[in-house]
Amino acid sequence: MSATLPHFTLPLAPEAFLRDYWQKTPLFMPAAATGLDSPDADTLAGLALEDGVEARIIQGAGKGPWQLQQGPLDEEIFSSLGERDWTLLVQSVDHFLTETSLLLDGFAFLPGWRVEDIMMSYAVTGGSVGPHFDRYDVFLIQAHGSRRWQIGEVCDEHSPRLPHPDLKLLDDMAVREEYIAMPGDVLYLPPGVAHHGVAEDDDCLTWSVGFRAPDYQMLMAEIAGECLADADSHLFTDPQRTVPDNPAILTDQDRQALVRGALDLLKPEGIERAVYRWLSTPRQDGLEFAIDDHHIRERDPHTALVRHGSVRLLMQGNRVWLNGEPHTLTEQQRPLVQLLASKRRYTESELEAVMTSTARELLHEWIEQGFFAPL
Repeated sequence: MSATLPHFTLPLAPEAFLRDYWQKTPLFMPAAATGLDSPDADTLAGLALEDGVEARIIQGAGKGPWQLQQGPLDEEIFSSLGERDWTLLVQSVDHFLTETSLLLDGFAFLPGWRVEDIMMSYAVTGGSVGPHFDRYDVFLIQAHGSRRWQIGEVCDEHSPRLPHPDLKLLDDMAVREEYIAMPGDVLYLPPGVAHHGVAEDDDCLTWSVGFRAPDYQMLMAEIAGECLADADSHLFTDPQRTVPDNPAILTDQDRQALVRGALDLLKPEGIERAVYRWLSTPRQDGLEFAIDDHHIRERDPHTALVRHGSVRLLMQGNRVWLNGEPHTLTEQQRPLVQLLASKRRYTESELEAVMTSTARELLHEWIEQGFFAPL
């Protein structure tokens, strides 16, 4: 069979998955993904050496000792790792390798803003990142080799950990389920579920599709920053001040006036801008990495245009947010941009159905800026 682009197919109705599994319980989905032969281990290792790419190597097994080496990595490091018990992890591979990002079209049963990135891990026999849990939803997709997955109970920040300055590994994980993942198998894990994956051979490559779980503290910081950027400076005033009964006391009236004055700076339009800007900003900027349009065209000759893997698009009425920046749309441009935001690769017939002269001008502008690439 000829090579195909990466694709994930949910093996049950989306409504059933969201009702019965999403953020509730794990689900093992045999042979749910295809087209996972690229990138290979050498490509992933080469990517880990690039400036601006977040990569790390974890060594260890069992109770340890465990070692973590953070990027940027040097090529010499790979010759010193040994033949067992190490894993290379590269974050946001979809931002740098656009072909990888095309897998995300298979997750249209969830809103696009919820997707964070695709991390990849390559491990030799025994390689693992240790027993742990994540605070976000993740789909673990086996691309090469095989990995033994052990699933535990739901954990939280109070669960006992192994002593390590950087790795948050569980001290003890009772195994509730166990699977051997072969190429194409997919394991979904909700937030907090303990898991431990160990490579069964020397060619174990796993894709990890992680979903954003926005931290409200970080969102509040974004909102405050956006609103304060446009706010004029206002000082507290009290022209109707009367003599206080006790000058050492902050009265309820004064406290309420202070808080009200501060909260008045949080304008609804600023809050909305902050949310859209934050959610449409990619985790990493990978636009300097060229799209391998020839390779994509070979695998799917029907594709006429692709979105760069590091591009995030979020619709807001007659406006679209592209990588954190707003663009106001005309009615003639909106259908095209709606299509561009809803998926990552497009056929000629899909594009022609929504193309107008002003839409074509906008698309050409975005192509010149590297956000999209014609095939």
